[in-house]
Amino acid sequence: MNSGNSSFFVIYTIDSIASITILCFDIFFSRILIYIIPLCPIITPFFYESSIIAKISLFVPNYMKAMKAVTQIFMSINRMCCVLYPLNYTQKWKYYMKPIIFIITLSPNLVTWNLLISRPYLVQSFGGFAFSYLKKVSWAKLSTFHLTFVTISMFFTFICTTVTLFKLIMLPERIKRTEKTLCIATIIISIGFTAVAINQFMWAFCAQCQTSGLLYSVQFLCYDLVNIGSPIVIILISRDLRRNIFKKQSSISIVRMVTSQF
Repeated sequence: MNSGNSSFFVIYTIDSIASITILCFDIFFSRILIYIIPLCPIITPFFYESSIIAKISLFVPNYMKAMKAVTQIFMSINRMCCVLYPLNYTQKWKYYMKPIIFIITLSPNLVTWNLLISRPYLVQSFGGFAFSYLKKVSWAKLSTFHLTFVTISMFFTFICTTVTLFKLIMLPERIKRTEKTLCIATIIISIGFTAVAINQFMWAFCAQCQTSGLLYSVQFLCYDLVNIGSPIVIILISRDLRRNIFKKQSSISIVRMVTSQF
């Protein structure tokens, strides 16, 4: 798969933007308040005085997390269609890209709508502070919505990957390298989303676990795995990208060796 398959890379770009946004909000807001305790007296007044800042800090990362589950669905379908319909794949996906982008960008509202009408607040966690919210609609749990999206994403990933692998195996000349790469990529993605699903299940159905700050910290690690797994997958899939990355690294190492001799 190369950059000529623009539909995949459009979806992947949206997924990457979501990952970068999540990481930025986690690093500069959530994790600073938890792990760098001396900064809390300086930073927390901004969240107490302005509920808008607190709401943005809670809403945007959760919106992007839901978006990643949706982009994963369409990336899985895209890879499957590339194998099943190689002749008209590019043309068909180009035609449907606008509706797909519309769905990707707006569907996370199904997860985060209650955050928009609820009041955010800060709770103590590991000596610092973490974000939470008072639910305006009591039955609308954020963790349950996230769990639903992640479960659907895992289902599509499994089905599409199974169909894709079956089609590759049935080809007259089996592409074993592609089969192996697709399996590894799917395993990486599945591990990440399984960890997220387990974490969201604990948030949704384990009342005792919700009082533990450890569960909140594990949530960061789960999404770190999902965010890091996506670049690993694209490097595995794209031979041209791998060649460019490792070629650059080898060129840098050669230059360093030459300059060190003088």
